[in-house]
Amino acid sequence: MSSGFIHKPKEMIKFVFVVAVGALLVMAAAQDRPYAATNEAITKTVVIPVEGMTCASCAANVKRALKAIDGVFEAKIDLKQRSATVRFDEGRVSPGRFAETINKLGYKAGTPRVEGSQ
Repeated sequence: MSSGFIHKPKEMIKFVFVVAVGALLVMAAAQDRPYAATNEAITKTVVIPVEGMTCASCAANVKRALKAIDGVFEAKIDLKQRSATVRFDEGRVSPGRFAETINKLGYKAGTPRVEGSQ
């Protein structure tokens, strides 16, 4: 009898293990896709007036603090307009948290407004 693949139990176990791990990786990747697809639907952008920002260092501090919040995709600071624009996942964080974070830094956050609204 030839020593075929089926007659080598250790290699069969290795094969099954590799296939199982591969399947788990594919399933994990597939679970990430629906989130990415729906991510755009729950993404919002708000503009928050910020009083007290007077220099680039101030703006950098505000930006760093906002970007550190879970659910924030992007934070832009306009020093000239004294405002912060934040793009975020509405399902994970609310604009009130941004104002709270800005206030804790020693600046005064105005009322967040959805970008594009008056």
